Amino acid sequence: SKATVSVLNCSFDPRATSDRTKMTDAAVVSTEPVPDQAPANDDKTVEQTIPKYVAVVFGLMQFLMLLFFGLFVEYSDDLAVVNETVKDFELSRLYPFFQDVHVMVFIGFGFLMTFAHRYSMSAVGFNFLVAAQMLQWTILSNGFWHRAFKGHGAFDKKIAMTVADLVTADFGAATVLISMGAMLGKVGPVQLLLMGFFEILLYSINESIGVIEYQAVDMGGSMYVHMFGAFFGCACSFMYMPASKVAELDKHGKASGSRTTDTFAMIGTLFLWMFWPSFNGALATGAARNRVVINTVLAISSSCTATFLVSYVCRGKLSMVDVQNATLAGGVAVGSSSDLVIDAWPAMMVGSIAGIVSCLGYIYLQPALEKYVGLHDTCGVLNLHGIPGMIGAIGGAISAAAEDGSTLYGSDISSVFPARANGARSASKQAGMQTACMFTTLGISISGGLLVGLFLKYANYDAPRNSEEVFEDSKYWEIEGESDEETELVPQKEHEVLEGAV
Repeated sequence: SKATVSVLNCSFDPRATSDRTKMTDAAVVSTEPVPDQAPANDDKTVEQTIPKYVAVVFGLMQFLMLLFFGLFVEYSDDLAVVNETVKDFELSRLYPFFQDVHVMVFIGFGFLMTFAHRYSMSAVGFNFLVAAQMLQWTILSNGFWHRAFKGHGAFDKKIAMTVADLVTADFGAATVLISMGAMLGKVGPVQLLLMGFFEILLYSINESIGVIEYQAVDMGGSMYVHMFGAFFGCACSFMYMPASKVAELDKHGKASGSRTTDTFAMIGTLFLWMFWPSFNGALATGAARNRVVINTVLAISSSCTATFLVSYVCRGKLSMVDVQNATLAGGVAVGSSSDLVIDAWPAMMVGSIAGIVSCLGYIYLQPALEKYVGLHDTCGVLNLHGIPGMIGAIGGAISAAAEDGSTLYGSDISSVFPARANGARSASKQAGMQTACMFTTLGISISGGLLVGLFLKYANYDAPRNSEEVFEDSKYWEIEGESDEETELVPQKEHEVLEGAV
């Protein structure tokens, strides 16, 4: 029989979710076959597993982007060669932050999802594809719905594109990638693109309602990006496939992590952690940007230390599941109020609370939701983005209610809350609008996710269909250098040594 590798002292941690089990300690070689072992990558079995027309879908979507941009988009007058000094200043103000957000979207999110030891290529590769497609679609969708809600004719004239649109396009792409985290390993690339297509439409509607109708302030996207993406993705996953079915298909534990893939996932965590202040502050200006950067650094640092503490206390050892994810929760939670908090300790408190809540979510809430509700959330986006996003939304409402004066930080209150200019809106009403925005986001994201999940259940053209295809790179990618004789990591019971091990 072919040689395999078993692992000493590795087991499924009963306090962790089934998808994120870690394989640890030294490996020993066994010449005995292992029952229920993940199938080796056999070129004969995976050849032509994806219908040829899937490539047609890729081409059609990009053709539509070309067509729509040609018909409906033009460069803004700000990009004209009129006042180069002003234009250069605008570019120098926005582009460094855009570049940081771009790194977060393509490297941070991409590598964070590479933990699954048989699905890491698909995670980072599909992240690349989906993000590139969705940032284009976001420019079109945002431009259309903003015009519609402002009462301008949506098609009266073309969308005037600026450098700022690149930042907001990345925000839209990030929203879809968050949802992708809940669906990871269970759907194919065409399904992800279809999910993103409908999600961006709903995302733009929700953001237009919040920004234009409610005039709610959400500087770091706690509601518009994180909450929306997480609840949409979880609702989509819930409707698409129950947790019991995922467990049945993933009987080989291919969604679990290994030392190598968890180390690669930490690359994504560190990129996100370092650049999160840019994500929250990309569209801020003046002194507000200074507050956003400082508050975000303090909050995300606090969530990091809180995560290490809670993980160690609750699990007895540190878990890479917690460290890869909950350490980032402070950046999510401080987003809505990142330009409002003026002292260091409130930002640190928000970050600490978010880190604790997020870590406890990974340890206790996620397994409970899988067991009792049937929600399978591959990456645990509800714990990293959904719940911390709600904390941020509540924090934003409290901050709005607390600022009842006509000035804030030495400037007119309208510099932070435009709706309160000239006393047009009271502090309590602004807080009410912030709260209304939170519930609107929940309603649109959950209902939309359920509908799209139902659609994907039948639009399963390239979906994994059995235990050999779920969480498996070889269904979609050419795997170079592998053969039937390649050794594999197989999770075993604690302290169990395979019979015949050397």
